Amino acid sequence: MLQSTFQLIPGMGPARERRLWGAGVACWSDLEAIGTTSAVSTDMGPLLRAAVRNAMLALERDDLDSLASAMPPSERWRLFDTFGADAVYLDIETGDDVWGHEGISAIGFLDRSGPRLLLAGRDLHLFPELARDWRLLVTFNGLSFDVPTLRRAFPEWIPPVSHVDLRHLLARLGHHGGLKKIEDEIVGLNLDRPWHLRGIDGWDACDLFRRGRAGDLDALRLFAEYNLYDVINLRTLMAYAYNAQAAVEIDRVPGLRARVSALPVSGRGDVLYDVSKILLSL
Repeated sequence: MLQSTFQLIPGMGPARERRLWGAGVACWSDLEAIGTTSAVSTDMGPLLRAAVRNAMLALERDDLDSLASAMPPSERWRLFDTFGADAVYLDIETGDDVWGHEGISAIGFLDRSGPRLLLAGRDLHLFPELARDWRLLVTFNGLSFDVPTLRRAFPEWIPPVSHVDLRHLLARLGHHGGLKKIEDEIVGLNLDRPWHLRGIDGWDACDLFRRGRAGDLDALRLFAEYNLYDVINLRTLMAYAYNAQAAVEIDRVPGLRARVSALPVSGRGDVLYDVSKILLSL
């Protein structure tokens, strides 16, 4: 979907972009190849061509920040087909009232190296260094909660421009409510949690962390597992949401089908061993 993105200049919104796709301009190279098209006004044409050339150059330079900055935040999910290998899936827990850092008790994330868990009072302070070079961030409700909280806790951390908040993308697809509710309703993704995690919510997590801090190792491990399942399920949901939203656009403009391919949707089996190692290390 990235190279089919023309929402790169003011005035080029979803309707005009679809009109362009319908006129046979389904990707950047199509615009370069044609002379003029009635789908783009005379005034807008030169601006759009320049923006597309800049985007093509940014892609050649692997300049993800420039590409993300050029498109509306709501459309940054389109970056995932090209830059999905760089994605970091993030979830934080709050409620700690001892160690500072805006009450953050845990930061869990999954990147190409596997899952990682940072805990208050142990290694939470390492977050800015570990997150310094992140390029594409995926969260659930992170625009409203995780990222603002992390920015207050670690002012030196600059989040990547490329951020996909799955809460909003999934809402476009008709999935509303919290993460666990959405996991349960998309049955085909097999995102069911182990029985001992089902029913645990954020308030329970706060209590588990306090008990863990007081020496209850079982509570600490349950808290950590709860957070890490949030993180690893985001990877599956991101690929699902990309494919589903791309399919919506293809249904509206079938000509896109030749330019946009579905992505594989990963399960969580490849990371569960790493999760177990994290739990046993606590």
